[in-house]
Amino acid sequence: MIAAALVPLIAAAQWEINPDDYKIDKKDLRRARSILNGPERTLEFPNPSEGAQWYPEAGLGLFMHWGIHSMLGVQPSWNMIKNYEWSGEYHSRQEYYDEANRFDPKDYNPDRYLKAAKDAGFTYAVLTTRHHDGYALWPSKYGIGTRQYMHGRDLLKDYVEACRANGLKVGFYYSPRDWHYPGDRPDSEWDTETWGRRGPVKDSVANRREFEAFFAYVIAQLGELLTNYGKIDLLWLDGMGWYGIAPEDLCTEKVYAWIRSLQPDIVINDRWANIVDPDNPAGTSMRIGDFTTPFECTTPTYIPSEWWEHCHIWNGKGGGWGYNKMGLFRPLSWFFEEFVASRSLGGNFLINVGPSGSGDMHPNYYTEVAKVGKWMESGRESVLDGAGPTPGVELSNVPLTTRGDDIWYAHLLGKFKGQVSVRTGRRPVSAVLLQTGEEVPFIYRDGFVNFRLRDTQRGGVDDVVRLSF
Repeated sequence: MIAAALVPLIAAAQWEINPDDYKIDKKDLRRARSILNGPERTLEFPNPSEGAQWYPEAGLGLFMHWGIHSMLGVQPSWNMIKNYEWSGEYHSRQEYYDEANRFDPKDYNPDRYLKAAKDAGFTYAVLTTRHHDGYALWPSKYGIGTRQYMHGRDLLKDYVEACRANGLKVGFYYSPRDWHYPGDRPDSEWDTETWGRRGPVKDSVANRREFEAFFAYVIAQLGELLTNYGKIDLLWLDGMGWYGIAPEDLCTEKVYAWIRSLQPDIVINDRWANIVDPDNPAGTSMRIGDFTTPFECTTPTYIPSEWWEHCHIWNGKGGGWGYNKMGLFRPLSWFFEEFVASRSLGGNFLINVGPSGSGDMHPNYYTEVAKVGKWMESGRESVLDGAGPTPGVELSNVPLTTRGDDIWYAHLLGKFKGQVSVRTGRRPVSAVLLQTGEEVPFIYRDGFVNFRLRDTQRGGVDDVVRLSF
């Protein structure tokens, strides 16, 4: 599998891979095989642990794709694929991995941007510990990362401490795929025309042996993440795979059982064997996990599972999931359209902003989260702190959220014009515009509440009317 031409190098042009970086111990291989060959497991999803029950009411999370790609301000990992539609400005693997020599974040202060997020109403955070490019933000014993390039600097430690200091749940993103791994794919495949077009596996026994070694490497890194940083609240996986190995043979429930043995209260998404990417938005296997993630960069339209999440990119054009050099953000009205769509259907909204290569957010990030925080001063009760989903999508011409049986919130988003109609089946005691505290006149007839806000009452983002019964 590892060609003789792959000569070990020092920290330099890492697309010429050093196989020694990926050596695993015999104990790592034994652990991997014990998971793969162990008894079948049937887990209860979502995680019934008391410590996991924060998740369905979390509401709003901050996603952060950060790594060597942040130096270039480009799409993480996918940027290396020639002619790829979503990569942005293409960089060869040589150019991409050369950024590892420059990536040394002098301005890294996660406490600053996580405090801003907390003040704005965010309740959890998820940081990319390692994307498909294989670069680890901690000094892993395995693969490439800060061990080789930053004298062992641990970028995750500061992140975890900042989350806890600011009262945010700690989330780790980890991609089991590693496009830097020896033999992952030939040079000829790094183009959309040839990506993934290998022929059939010639030696299934050898391929299985190589898969087990790769699986052991992935499990070893996950073991570090799940034992070196105290309690981890959420694990966001992004696609385990090996050429010639079917998704159903990736042992999802066995792996999740092992993860729970290390972190009993953790919540895990549905992307161990369910590989979801821009070319494959539907995934490749069943959605198995504590929460599902069917709405990547698409507005939620239905309730997909008991616990679920909607992830999207907050930045405007440029950078994709990575750092946006221009500091462009989508309009605040867009943010609330997506956020309310999630909350009205009972899901969480995980919105991505990439930090810069120097380790801080673009100054515009602080402006935008402050705007969200300003809205939260009056509107928070309608989306967080126990706010529930709509009593029925068909009951209203605007999205609804609830608080128990006696309070409904009608969300008049920026694009909405005209009269609100809500089939309540009972007459409200009051209707109040949260942003001003004003009583809103309404008509109740034949089970329907009807009202209209004046143009002077509209804020253009999300005007919330609380109906109390």
